[in-house]
Amino acid sequence: MFTALTMVGGFVLFSLALSISEGTYGTVIEKFTKSYTGHIQLHKKGYFDKPSLYKTLDDFDSINEKLKKVSGVRSWSPRVYSAALASKGKKTSIARIVGISPEQEASTTLIKEKIKAGTFLKYGTDFNNDIMVGAGLAELLNLKIGDEVVLVGQGADGSVANDLFKVSAILKGDSYSVDRNYCYMNIKTAQSFLTLEKRFHEVAILLFDYNNAQSKVMELNKIFKDSPDIDILPWQVIEKQFYNTMVFEKRGIRICLLVIVFIVAIGVLNTILMTILERTTEYGVLRALGTRPIMVFNLIVLESSMLACLSIIVGFVLSFILNYWVSVHGIDYPAPMDIGGFTITTMYGLIYPGAFTTPAIVTFFTAFIVSIFPAIRAMKIVPVDAMRMI
Repeated sequence: MFTALTMVGGFVLFSLALSISEGTYGTVIEKFTKSYTGHIQLHKKGYFDKPSLYKTLDDFDSINEKLKKVSGVRSWSPRVYSAALASKGKKTSIARIVGISPEQEASTTLIKEKIKAGTFLKYGTDFNNDIMVGAGLAELLNLKIGDEVVLVGQGADGSVANDLFKVSAILKGDSYSVDRNYCYMNIKTAQSFLTLEKRFHEVAILLFDYNNAQSKVMELNKIFKDSPDIDILPWQVIEKQFYNTMVFEKRGIRICLLVIVFIVAIGVLNTILMTILERTTEYGVLRALGTRPIMVFNLIVLESSMLACLSIIVGFVLSFILNYWVSVHGIDYPAPMDIGGFTITTMYGLIYPGAFTTPAIVTFFTAFIVSIFPAIRAMKIVPVDAMRMI
C-alpha cells in the first residue's frame, strides 16, 4: 500500500508540475507575442539583423493574397518603422515611430487592450495626426491626452521629416516596457511623413497556435520561394533572448522533477526491499519446492510492474481532476507579473497528453528498474538459510 501511495503521489506531483509549467509559459508566450511581435514576421532580407529605413517591402497586395492561402494563419498587419526626436515644450526624447494599420493591428495584437487612457487610432482614415505613445515617452515628456508633440526624423528621400502630432492615447506599462518610447500612428500617415510612398518594413503574422510557428515558417518559405529578398522569421528567433530564458527555466523545472522522481524511486526501492526481507521464508519455501530462481525474479518484477500500472491509473484520475481545476481556477501569484504592459496575476495549468504520458512512462520504468535489485537478491536466496528463519 505504501509503495502504491508513493508512486501515486509522485505521478500526481509530476503531472501537476508539467501542467502548470506548460500552462504558465503558454500564457506568457501568448501575452508576449500578441503584445507586439506576433508569431511570425516578414522583412526585407537583412532588415532584422540591421534595420534601415531603406530596407523596405513594396508589394503588400501580393503578400496579402499569399497569406490568405495559408491555413492556420489568423491575421496579419503591415508596419513602418523609423527613429525620430519627439519634443514638447523644452523637453525632447528619442522616439520610435511605428506606422500601423489600425484595423489589422487590432486583430493581430492586443494593442487596444494596452491603452491606459484615450482612444485607439481611428479605423478607415488614411491621414490624420493622431498618435499613441508608450508609457516611458509619456512620462519623459509629461504627455497627456490631447497634447501636441513635434516629431523630427529622416525622410526616405533624404529630406528632414517633421510635423505636429496630437496624442490620442497613452499605453500601459512603465519606463521599462518594450514599447516605452514608441509613437504609434496610422501607417498611411507614417508613409507620408517618411516619404515612403506605399513601402513598409514588416508584416506581423498571428497564428491560431503559436506552437506551429516554425513549421509555418517552412511552409511560408515555400510559398514565397519566388521572393528571395524576403526573410520569414518565427517568434523564437525574433525574441531570441526571451525564448532562451524560457528554455533555461524549463530545464531548471525538469531538474526539480528529476529530484521528485529520485525521491519516489528511493521510496519504492526501500519498500520493496522491506517486503522481500519480510517474505524471505516464503521465497525459501518456493525455492525448496523447485521454483527456479528466474521465476522468483520474474514474480517480483511482475508484482512491482502491476503495482505501478495500478498506481498510474489512480494517479491519472487524480491528476486529471487536479489539473482541470488548476486550468480553470488557476493559482494566484504572490505579486502581479508585468509582461510588456500586461499584468498576469494567475498561473493556469494546461491539460495536454504529455502531462499524463510522461509521468506514466517515468513511474512505470522507475518501478521496473528499482525492482530489479531486490528481485536479484530474492532469486539468490538459499532455501536452507531461509527455512531456518521459520
